[in-house]
Amino acid sequence: MSRLRFLAALITVAGAAVLTATASGGPAALASYRVTLVNLTGGQPFSPPVAATHAGGLHMFQVGQLATDELAAIAQDGNEVPMAELFKSSPHVTEVVDVGRPLTTHGKVVGSFTDTATFDIHAAPHDRLSLATMLICTNDGFLGLDAVRLPDSGVRTFQLNGYDAGREDNTEQSVDIVDPCSALGPAALPGDPDGNEDAAVATNPAQPIAMHPGISGAGELSPAQHGWHNPVASVRVERIG
Repeated sequence: MSRLRFLAALITVAGAAVLTATASGGPAALASYRVTLVNLTGGQPFSPPVAATHAGGLHMFQVGQLATDELAAIAQDGNEVPMAELFKSSPHVTEVVDVGRPLTTHGKVVGSFTDTATFDIHAAPHDRLSLATMLICTNDGFLGLDAVRLPDSGVRTFQLNGYDAGREDNTEQSVDIVDPCSALGPAALPGDPDGNEDAAVATNPAQPIAMHPGISGAGELSPAQHGWHNPVASVRVERIG
């Protein structure tokens, strides 16, 4: 999906979660979990998150490793569909949830969008949970969970950091950043909608996933408006069945 198509999808999305079970086991073999993702930043909206429960050994991303094309689609374009389709195709995945709506910055409401997303997901015994979503007002920043353990009972809460996918130079220029940064972020960027073609700023060679350095102010992003301090989000995972 191009960045302009992502913008169109963002405007027209209804906000309902799409759940796809891929496990062969019956419902009685699965546990139910309620997941709540909260944006803690004042300057970074999140793209529609994708989450999955799966066997150990699978990863949406790994810090220190190169980003896959599916992860790069999230980190650069806010496009979660390739990752969702990849996990749906695996026999080692129990369930995939495409949340289908972005998250606003902390405390902000834009239309029907808020800073929190809650969804239910099922898991087989010993499953892990993974999640990924874009830091929209960046070139290729993202956040997520990498194959974390689910609680046997009760609640686990995770604090998430912002990462750099290593696939695009951090120009911080409007032309290189997805248009929804203007629609959902703290300030409109000059020139939006301006096409957001990222081919010219691809990092060559690609670099391993690492902690994001934050907003420097070298381009049209503002450290005061778009910057953040880790953690960028919290995730609450509650076993409900």
